[in-house]
Amino acid sequence: MKNPISTYIQNWQANTATSIITGPAILLAFFFASCEEPIEVESDLVPGGNNTEIRYLEIPLEMNHTAFDSRLISTNAVTGARGQIFVGHQNDPEIGDFTAKAYFGAILNSDFVRDSLPANATVIETRLKLGLNYYYGNEFAKPQNFIVTQLSDTLDINGGLYTIYDEIPSGDKVSLDEEIIIDPTDTIADYVQLGNSLGRNLLSLVRDEDLNPVEIYNSIRGFKIETEQGNNSLQAISLASGESFIEVMYDSPQQDTLKSVIFDISGSSFTNVDYRPGSLVPSDYSSKKSFDLTDPSKAYFNNMMGISPRIDLGNYLNFLDTVDFLQINKAELSIGINDFTVTENGNSQIRPADNIVPYILEEDGNIAKQGEDFWAFQANFNSNGAPANPNQASSPVNLSYDNNKKEIKGDISFFLQEIYNNPDLWDEGYDFMFTGQIIRRNETPFNETPKINIGNFDNFLVDKEDIKLKIYYTTFK
Repeated sequence: MKNPISTYIQNWQANTATSIITGPAILLAFFFASCEEPIEVESDLVPGGNNTEIRYLEIPLEMNHTAFDSRLISTNAVTGARGQIFVGHQNDPEIGDFTAKAYFGAILNSDFVRDSLPANATVIETRLKLGLNYYYGNEFAKPQNFIVTQLSDTLDINGGLYTIYDEIPSGDKVSLDEEIIIDPTDTIADYVQLGNSLGRNLLSLVRDEDLNPVEIYNSIRGFKIETEQGNNSLQAISLASGESFIEVMYDSPQQDTLKSVIFDISGSSFTNVDYRPGSLVPSDYSSKKSFDLTDPSKAYFNNMMGISPRIDLGNYLNFLDTVDFLQINKAELSIGINDFTVTENGNSQIRPADNIVPYILEEDGNIAKQGEDFWAFQANFNSNGAPANPNQASSPVNLSYDNNKKEIKGDISFFLQEIYNNPDLWDEGYDFMFTGQIIRRNETPFNETPKINIGNFDNFLVDKEDIKLKIYYTTFK
């Protein structure tokens, strides 16, 4: 793959990096954005002068699929968690039936003065405030019944490493049968009504002077919230301070107005997922094995389920064997179809994946690791514009959605250039996959198991040919 001139080119790049990314290259970049035909230029942009040309190429990408669902961490008390718990459903005949149930603990608000609670306080209302901050689906105008049950076992206050397939046994139902309509565009708070028997038990724990707040938390044990089947709507409950909580409102003869006790939803929480594959996804898709959809022309990604295309970069490596000199002006990894749209109203909240990070897979399906970092396509630069340290994974490329072009895309120019300059950087057994966010560093260099945090229900189903590698490059004639 390496050509005789590459050593000279690397030195030339380091010495002229500033001129490459300024001057003529800036002007050409604007031109590239609107032109996808090979063009010839006469300039001193690269060694060879008038013997160079600018070209455009789309490289087809071979792919099947992989799944890291069993390694998705849905605990919210760990670094990198989104601070959300998800509840609801998504049903699609091709992709399958998806149900999310949320588990959370409840801890007495630290500002409440326990001595201020009257002994003869009467519970007036008990309710759960849903601080909703994410919506996905197209049936939000239909009523939903949120069912809350108290756990039989205590949810660890420190937040154990729960995956999306973990569950905790639940016991008594504590919510009332009352359907509510969630309007994503409304600013009015949403509440789930709970039974006052729960409220009385909570006040009894507050009055018990022998219990400290942690012991009260353990006595409550925690809760599970789910919705009845039927609606194609999924929402996330925010765990930010003051966003979501259980409120017990009470009255007493000594007071003129109603008072309340707040139990905050703690960071010790997680989302459980029940997924039944549809017609496109094989039933044994799980556990990082390679698999294909039943329609091999399709590609599917789901940020919450850990399903991703597993993409081969071999055709780019083959292309490198055909050029004597390569300077990449711009390389773009893109996913785009006309159906990519953003719909945001009171009934529908549909959007494509907003953030995607391409991570490197080794031949055995594990994510490649460099020291404490899991290895992704890199976007890190030093002061003169060259890759700072391509062997570290501290600055991954991020693909984001462009609503104007209806594409999810990211610039991988410097990473592909570095593969050309340093072929040893890329093993021919490597593939890459997408995740919905950066995989946090693993402080144990010898631990090869990534901890991938659960993300939003960002997903897409496209034809494989809609995932493209587009390259504008300079080469010798």
